[in-house]
Amino acid sequence: MAVTNTSALPLLRAQLKAALAARDRGETRRLVTVMLDQRAPLGQQWRAISQLMQASGDLSLALRAVDAFIASSGNDPVAIYSKVVLLTQAQRIEEAHVLLSGLPKTVPDAAGHAYVLGNTAMTLGRVDDARRHLQEALAHRPGWGPAWLTLAAAVNLADDPVGDQLLAEAAAAERHAPGDLARYCYALGKLHADRGQPDKAFAAFARGAALLKAETPYGRKADQANAAAAMEGYDRAFFDRARADQTIDTSRPIFVTGLPRSGTTLVEQILASHSAVQDGGELNLIQHVAVAAGGVSGSAIDQHMAHGGRVDALGELYLHLLWERFGAEGRIIDKTIDASRFMGVIATALPDAPLIWMRRAPLDNAWSCFRTFFIHGVGWSFDLADIAFHFQLEDALMAFWKQMLGDRLLVVPYEELVEDPALWTARLLAHCGLEEEAAVYAPHLNPRRVATASALQVRRPINRDGLGVAEPYRPWLQPFLDAYAAP
Repeated sequence: MAVTNTSALPLLRAQLKAALAARDRGETRRLVTVMLDQRAPLGQQWRAISQLMQASGDLSLALRAVDAFIASSGNDPVAIYSKVVLLTQAQRIEEAHVLLSGLPKTVPDAAGHAYVLGNTAMTLGRVDDARRHLQEALAHRPGWGPAWLTLAAAVNLADDPVGDQLLAEAAAAERHAPGDLARYCYALGKLHADRGQPDKAFAAFARGAALLKAETPYGRKADQANAAAAMEGYDRAFFDRARADQTIDTSRPIFVTGLPRSGTTLVEQILASHSAVQDGGELNLIQHVAVAAGGVSGSAIDQHMAHGGRVDALGELYLHLLWERFGAEGRIIDKTIDASRFMGVIATALPDAPLIWMRRAPLDNAWSCFRTFFIHGVGWSFDLADIAFHFQLEDALMAFWKQMLGDRLLVVPYEELVEDPALWTARLLAHCGLEEEAAVYAPHLNPRRVATASALQVRRPINRDGLGVAEPYRPWLQPFLDAYAAP
C-alpha cells in the first residue's frame, strides 16, 4: 500500500493552496487525486477536502475523500454520517437512506437520525415509513418545525389525527429557534388549508414568512442587477458565432426552468418517465461554467474568449460535471433554480441542449410560492410585494430569451399542460428529440425519487387541482396584485 512520505505533504498542500487561489480546476483535481492515490495521511483534513470537491462539483473525488476521512477515523459512526450528508446533498437518496439505517440511532442524535430517515423515505415515496420516522423524531423533540414540515407534506391533514397533534405542540414549537418555528408555521398553515380555513392558513404562512424574512433579507436592487447582467451583451448573432465554434455534442442535458411552483417538477416527471432520460433535479452545475467564463453576461463570455477561452471547454466542463453525477448513460434533466439568470451561458456552452420554460397563472404561482418553505431559502418569497417584483423580472427575462433563442426555447403554459397533457407531452418529446413511449403519458406511475415540494403531487395522475388555488386567498393577496400590476 503506497503511502505519501510525510515530508512531501507540505509541498502538496502548498501546491493545492496555490491551485485553489488560481481557481485552477484541473490542477486542483490532479493534486487531490495524487493525495488520494498515495493515501496521504491527512486525517480529519480529508473531510474538508471532500467538502471542497463537492462544492466544485467533482463528486467522485468528494466521495473518495470522505471515504478516506472515514477510514482515518477508524470507521467512527459520526464520520460515516458525514457521508450520509454528502450523499443526500448529491441526490443519492437511496444510498444515504441505507447507510444511515445502519448507524446507531444516536447519530447525529436521536431526533436528527429519525428526521433524516423520514426525509429520505419521503423523497423515495415511502410515505408510511416517512411518517413513522418523523413521529419518532417528534417524540424526541416535540414541536420541532423541520419534522412537522415534512410530516405535514406527507398527508392530507383535513381529517388525519396527526393534525390535532400538530395543534397540541404549538407551545413546544414556540420554544424552538426562529428558523424551526417558521417551519412549524408553514406546517400549521397547511393544516388550516387542508381543513378549509383560509384566514387561519394565511396567518400561519405569513408568520412563518415574516420569521424567515428577518433572517434572510431580500434585496430588490441586487436581484434587478443580476437580471440585467444575465441579459447584457447578447443578441442572436452572438449565439450564431458561439455555435459555429462548438465542435462537440452538447445535447445530453435537457433544461427545465421557470418560477418555482410553476410546474417544472411535473415536466421533469413526464420526461423522466422516458427510458432514455434520467431526472437530475436542481443540479446547479451551470454556475461552475459561469465562474469559468468569468460571469453570466455576453460581455463576460466575449472577454473570456478574447483571452484564449474556448466554447468547447465550457461545454466540456458542464458535461464532465454531469458525468460525475450520472455516469455516461442517458439524457439528464437539469432543473436548476434561477436558470433564467444563466440562460446565456447555457445557450452558449450547450447549443444542442433543449430549453423548456414553464409559465403559470401569476396569482396561483404567487400564492404557491408564498405558502411554500423553500429548502435553500428564496428571499423574495417571504413578502407579497417582493414576489411581484421578482415575477416582473422573470417576465422580462422570459420575453428576452424567447426573442433571442426563438423556437429553441419552448414555453409551456401550466394550465394548458394539465388541460391537455397528451398534446403537450407530445410537444415536449418532439422538442427534446425523444421517441414516443407510452410511459410518458402516465408519469404518475414513475417511482423516481422527488426532492421538491411537489413530491406527492407528481405521484398522482395529471389533474386540474393546481388551477385556481389562490382564489380562496384572494382577499389577502391584494398586495401582490397591486404590485404586479404596477409598472
